Amino acid sequence: MNAIVKIKYEDYDQSFDNNGWFNATEAAKRFKKRTNDWINLAETKSYIQALCEYMGISEPKSLIKTKRGGSTVTSQNGNAQGTWLHPKLAVPFARWLDSRFGVWCDLQIDNLLRTNQAPPSIQDMIRLMLLPTATTWEKRFPDSYYKALAKITGTKFNNHIGGSPAIFGDITNKWIYRIIMPKEVVSELRANKRDGEKMHQWLTNGGEYMLSKQINAVEVIANSSIDYQDFTARCYQAFPQAKGQLRLVMQECIA
Repeated sequence: MNAIVKIKYEDYDQSFDNNGWFNATEAAKRFKKRTNDWINLAETKSYIQALCEYMGISEPKSLIKTKRGGSTVTSQNGNAQGTWLHPKLAVPFARWLDSRFGVWCDLQIDNLLRTNQAPPSIQDMIRLMLLPTATTWEKRFPDSYYKALAKITGTKFNNHIGGSPAIFGDITNKWIYRIIMPKEVVSELRANKRDGEKMHQWLTNGGEYMLSKQINAVEVIANSSIDYQDFTARCYQAFPQAKGQLRLVMQECIA
């Protein structure tokens, strides 16, 4: 069974699986349309026929999977009810619903398929930790965290007025993000992140949980440290770069 990925579009969850299949029924309800109305269009039938010819598919129905309550779950539609469309059908269908929604779906599917080509362990981490698109900004780092950093660095925290000391960012990158995710996932996040977006806006629920836990841990260490040197030593002791770190991080994220 493939993992179901929930991605918000204008405050509504849209369901994909990690191979880019798309829950068309769910999306159609959002736009008050019916999936079968699109499937039964002559243009759609012609498109599916041509797609099957180019892809060497003998059975057009293999591009459309329907999961009803109580039926067997297939590898394509995961564990959510409704009609699921192959990625090559999902985009034309989404465009039929709404042109802007079609562009958005195209980008989500492209990202899902691209990350699926990473090595298995990193691929799993990307899916567990990162969203295909950034969410709306919400405050994740409490003021108490920055006050603790100011204490051990001999700087001041002025509620971000005029910016914060650069060392705050260095500490956050090293002891927060690089601890909760492997460097390959951090690189993926930085490559996707646009100017003005914060890294935490790309985290899944599991990623947000790990972020919050790590922020609290670093804040406690900072408050109990004498100075920056002491803080660094304590962090190295608390967060060793163990050989099995990737496996441990994955277990923590799933839990």
